Amino acid sequence: MAHRKQDINDFNARVKRINSPRNKSYFDPDLGMHVPKRVPRDKIKKAKVREESSFLALFIVSAVLGAFGYFAAQVIRVRYIPEVDTAMMALTVDLLVALWVVAMVTALTNKRSLFDRLSQAVGIYAMVVAGHNLIWRWPEQMAMIYTPEHVQYVMATTTEMSVIVGASTYTF
Repeated sequence: MAHRKQDINDFNARVKRINSPRNKSYFDPDLGMHVPKRVPRDKIKKAKVREESSFLALFIVSAVLGAFGYFAAQVIRVRYIPEVDTAMMALTVDLLVALWVVAMVTALTNKRSLFDRLSQAVGIYAMVVAGHNLIWRWPEQMAMIYTPEHVQYVMATTTEMSVIVGASTYTF
């Protein structure tokens, strides 16, 4: 079937159909439905596609980001911030810097949902209570990352394979 030649009347009829007040929607192939023309496209909510299919994978990635944030905060405090007076002050500085580092890293990786934030908090807490075991596991490498004095201090005040919760130390 051949197309017939269109003239100005066909064009004007098409413009009239488009501008008709009865023509209030268009078909969106992504949604598979008709969408009103008067609604801006950003107000139409499309299904969010998750990259990871497993909540365990999401949890692990976010917890590692949180642990990395606390590790980086400790390195920054030990190397660049002068000695603080008390352990509570050191913990406060570490937590504030860790939250800042985690906020910056998660802004780049787009891990900002509530589940991701809770997982990052778990990662930070895991480093708070058990991060000193990294120094026991690799003392020479940690002396290069931190300072040799800090590594000696941690090894003198903690025990290997332990978890510190508040003032209590649990050794495994």
